[in-house]
Amino acid sequence: MRLRDSGPLIGCFLLVVGAVWLAQQHTFFWDTVQLGAKHADFFYTTDFSQLLLPQELDSGHPPLFGLYLAGCWRLFGATLPVSHWAMLPFLWGIVALLFALARHFGSEKTAWWLPLLVAADPVMAAQSVLVSPDVVLVFFFLLTLWSVLKQKPVIQAIALAGLALISMRGMMTAAMLFVWQFLFFSCEPRAASCELGSSKPPLTQWMRLLLKQALVFLPGALLAGGWLLWHYRQTGWIGYHPDSPWAPSFERVGEGGVARNGVILIWRLLDFGRIFMWAGLLFLLWQHRPLRAVFQNKIQQQAAGLLLLALLFLTPTLLLYKALSAHRYLLPVFLALTVWLYALAAQSPKYGLKVVVVSALLLFGGNFWVYPQHIAQGWDATLAHWPYYELRRQALDFIEQEDLPLDSIGTAFPEIGPLHYRDLGGFMDAARDGISRRQRQLQHGFKTKDLDADPYILWSNVMNDFSDAERAALQQDWQPLRRWKKGAVEMVLYGRDL
Repeated sequence: MRLRDSGPLIGCFLLVVGAVWLAQQHTFFWDTVQLGAKHADFFYTTDFSQLLLPQELDSGHPPLFGLYLAGCWRLFGATLPVSHWAMLPFLWGIVALLFALARHFGSEKTAWWLPLLVAADPVMAAQSVLVSPDVVLVFFFLLTLWSVLKQKPVIQAIALAGLALISMRGMMTAAMLFVWQFLFFSCEPRAASCELGSSKPPLTQWMRLLLKQALVFLPGALLAGGWLLWHYRQTGWIGYHPDSPWAPSFERVGEGGVARNGVILIWRLLDFGRIFMWAGLLFLLWQHRPLRAVFQNKIQQQAAGLLLLALLFLTPTLLLYKALSAHRYLLPVFLALTVWLYALAAQSPKYGLKVVVVSALLLFGGNFWVYPQHIAQGWDATLAHWPYYELRRQALDFIEQEDLPLDSIGTAFPEIGPLHYRDLGGFMDAARDGISRRQRQLQHGFKTKDLDADPYILWSNVMNDFSDAERAALQQDWQPLRRWKKGAVEMVLYGRDL
């Protein structure tokens, strides 16, 4: 890329820096408490003496992200800003890879369209301002795509190893990419059979190409299989165990449950403005008709195949299990959808830019979609959760001023447990400096709610685990001691109405 053409890339790099700067004091939120703070804290406090997490922390995934975060803490300090800035290399990598992929699926002129669409995605935007292992998964996913397109087997092997070690969903994504590469790149442009104009290589050539591709995937496959085998021999389980906090999420569902999960899957695929992405895709397909011509185009085949395979590989667990329906689980699907929309738009001189701009605006508007309180919302999948951090701080300040013991306050996910795993010991550091007894108490945390026994309840609409009946009871039988509201987020500290 020439220097004069690098303006959009540099601009995106600066925007990412600005986003990290704004979010650097945000506490760990939602699943990042478990997958980020708790895992990293274990490795950090045990001085990396063992690889296996304690059973109460072990979610079955390879601990690469926790190890990386703990390593950053060891080098630069265990603070919230260090944790957020540790995501910057991956975020910059994602931006650079989006521009590179855009040049393959479109052109140099349209390359900025793809990063625009991805930045407008509420799920990607929300995860990008969290200390999230899914940012790392997205980076290795895109790096694998790029290395396949550019025929960089060494980089591809490294990227696949990263996918294998970041999570079990990363392993599933790697398997999907193996099939994608096999289907769309088994006849390489430089292969003799392709040079002769054959649509299919001879069997011996095909087998050699398959073996060559399989060898690139072998290191990642060995790492994934080795981890799962070693973990099983150490613990006796893979993914979850009956006593784990997340075991209910892995309960198999019957036919009725599959149908219900199918509805939830469709909702996830359309949620937070993504319905307009699908509408834009259908519009562009209609503009490119006849469809036969679309699917004879090699670029369109690759993009459409990526979306189809992502759906086939990453949605079955959502359908078959009780509660594995988080938006972030579908990030490769969302990215594949975006890539195909962009590929179609880049080949539509009349409507391409209009569709991209309108889709990006409407998709970004998904950050303002807030459902009624009786509908659980994926708050880590939208920037609507942003005010939560300020309201949480105000609530803690009020609790300190009123001298209320934290262990007397019941609440729900994501605030159950020691504040250390959210604030990274900021209150403990202050206590060691002799600031206040209350700040020493803040190193503890809120308890799991029990409306029959707790004298105080901390509620927020961000907390999906309050039932309709519990919310009604709080409004009717409890006294609100203080309310906080900003944007779409509310928080109330209730006291028992005696």
